[in-house]
Amino acid sequence: MLCNIVNNEELLTSQIVKSILLILLITGIVFNVLRIIRTGSNTRKIINAGILSLLIVIIVFVFREFRVEAALLKYPEYVTGTTTGTCSVFARGQGIEFEYEINGQTYRNCNTYYPVSKDSIVVPGGKYQVRYTNKFPDKGRMDFRIHAN
Repeated sequence: MLCNIVNNEELLTSQIVKSILLILLITGIVFNVLRIIRTGSNTRKIINAGILSLLIVIIVFVFREFRVEAALLKYPEYVTGTTTGTCSVFARGQGIEFEYEINGQTYRNCNTYYPVSKDSIVVPGGKYQVRYTNKFPDKGRMDFRIHAN
């Protein structure tokens, strides 16, 4: 159960960081909307509209990840997954690729192995628990601290 507590703490910390980021993005969106309304120059309005568009795209991605992690935190399910190789996790570095099956559907995913040492993870063929949620079954996270039988 200790591994689940650590995993919950990691997810909760990530949720706090994403909440702060969402607040900053929303503030930026409101600021740019006000600048578009108040600014008289067409060039300035175009620049602010471009910034606004970029912020909206970013907030969509951040909000999606926020929802996934909230579901993983609130409604966790566990299934056995198998490591298949190494991969690269965007903005986080090297990770471990794995696959798992839910209701006859096979999913492949990749996540980092921190804080576990890479040398202690069996790749390929290692069996570990994957935390997933029925809302987003394709977004499972392998917990390299919980070995599966």
